[in-house]
Amino acid sequence: MTKTLEHIALFGSSGQIGGAILNALLAPAVPNYSPKIRCFFQSSDEGKVDAVQDDDRIEKVKVADFKDVGQLKQKLEGVDAVVVALNGPALEAQYSILDAAAEAGVKRFIPSEFGHHHLYRAPGDDGARMHPYWDVKNRFNERMVLHPAVLSGKMTYTIVGTGDFYDQPRETYWCAHANPDIPEEYVMPVIGDPDAKADFTKITDMAQYVAALLSRPSTSANATLNFVSDTLSQREMADLLHSASGKPVDLDFVSEEQAHEYIANPDSAPERAKQSAFAADFWYIVKLTQGMGLFRRHPSEVHNDLYPEVHATLFSEYLAFTVGKKAMSA
Repeated sequence: MTKTLEHIALFGSSGQIGGAILNALLAPAVPNYSPKIRCFFQSSDEGKVDAVQDDDRIEKVKVADFKDVGQLKQKLEGVDAVVVALNGPALEAQYSILDAAAEAGVKRFIPSEFGHHHLYRAPGDDGARMHPYWDVKNRFNERMVLHPAVLSGKMTYTIVGTGDFYDQPRETYWCAHANPDIPEEYVMPVIGDPDAKADFTKITDMAQYVAALLSRPSTSANATLNFVSDTLSQREMADLLHSASGKPVDLDFVSEEQAHEYIANPDSAPERAKQSAFAADFWYIVKLTQGMGLFRRHPSEVHNDLYPEVHATLFSEYLAFTVGKKAMSA
């Protein structure tokens, strides 16, 4: 395998995750790596095309449909690695993108993972289930690792796992600390045990991690690598937010029993919990898992040390550069 992957195809470059990965590829933390990036768009995505910056190393590529394997294959010729950062219904296109990448001779495939899947066990159930948001990614990963191109060694993959992303400003309730405006009082949801620790990741840290592994592909071939920025409890997050902002933080406690009820009947959840790009039952599963102390990986499953150039931003550092700066200038 070549020492670096120099030509990268990126799907989803106008989104929150894809945009961060694009910026990391343009300015990677690892030295001496300046890949060229093809940002793929569907013809109907005119607004998304304009949202991506122009740069000498960026080529914006339009295709009629991400499910058109023939057209994708043609546009992927000469690409070393494909990075997918799609979400929602667009994730179904990953199967076509994978087939096209294999036909085009792409060496590395990074699927739209960037998370931490968990099984949910409802009280009284003998079995468990995975939320559809996670399962759609899990089902693709199962297919990807057994794709003929991967099994033959013609193409390799890297699955990138993370903690819960703590820097999501659009999530005004579930990530209240990321609110661009400092309120008179923060309301932070706390589900289950407020002192149970969980893994968290800063999106830009994860993006730099992706750039780093692409720069040294032999260290990440056919592997699942996990990057964690910080591990702390919900109470610790609230205390740090109070210290950084100088504002009171009201802990909106939800018991495990109540969380299970909201998961079973999302319509019964408070309206504030529904103000999200994601379904309320998904958020309650995520936060309940954190409050149960299960949203963590064993240290042996965290691979930050593979790329020491990538800084793991502690939650306290993030607050100092966001909330703290705003509070000082207010």
